[in-house]
Amino acid sequence: MKQSAGAVLLLLCLSSACWSSASFKDDNIVRVEVDIFVMSKCPDALFAESALAPVLQELKDSLSINMHFIGQKQDDGTFSCKHGPTECAGNLQQLCVQLHSKWYQRYDWLYKFVLCENKQGIDAIGTFTTAASCLKEIGMPVAAGTKMMGCMYGPGHDELLQQDMHNTAALGVATSATIQVDGNTICVRDGGEWKDCPAGYQPENFKEIFCATIASKNRGRLPKACKPAVPTPLAEV
Repeated sequence: MKQSAGAVLLLLCLSSACWSSASFKDDNIVRVEVDIFVMSKCPDALFAESALAPVLQELKDSLSINMHFIGQKQDDGTFSCKHGPTECAGNLQQLCVQLHSKWYQRYDWLYKFVLCENKQGIDAIGTFTTAASCLKEIGMPVAAGTKMMGCMYGPGHDELLQQDMHNTAALGVATSATIQVDGNTICVRDGGEWKDCPAGYQPENFKEIFCATIASKNRGRLPKACKPAVPTPLAEV
């Protein structure tokens, strides 16, 4: 049976020579960078974000989740948004939540905010009402939420998004959604299909890749979520 590259590496790192039971709540752990490049109103982005959600939640203590936004470069060097001004607004809302979230808050603050906006429907993404209601729904602390709203609607917000889209373009990423791990593209969702996913595109494939990368960066140490389940003994008859 053919196995994915992620699965093979993970199996190697589950050997006694590689595995340890280190805690992943200390500052000595090298976390894995997961970069997700999207347009906030792109159907492929919404699909990919949903597919990644359970794995990102399970491994959130070992990952640094980063959202990046894709624009269309204009003749004057600025960037516009493919799905219109409200997509730019949605991009900015998600960017501002990210900018005011520390790495360990990225799933519970940033990613839950993104999923909440997506749940409202594409037409609702980017509106003030959606941003405010989603901050409330995910239980955002008032002080942090106030900073995020100030970022979204205060002075300089356009420049923040322009810089982020410029950075994305400089990396050569133009397809929403593109998923990278430590700077390497592992999968792309485009035109309603998964593409360029050599290790697979199911949630378990993403988990294999994340766990293998965590192990390789931490001398084989793995979080509990990456360890193989211990079989339950069958009761004697």
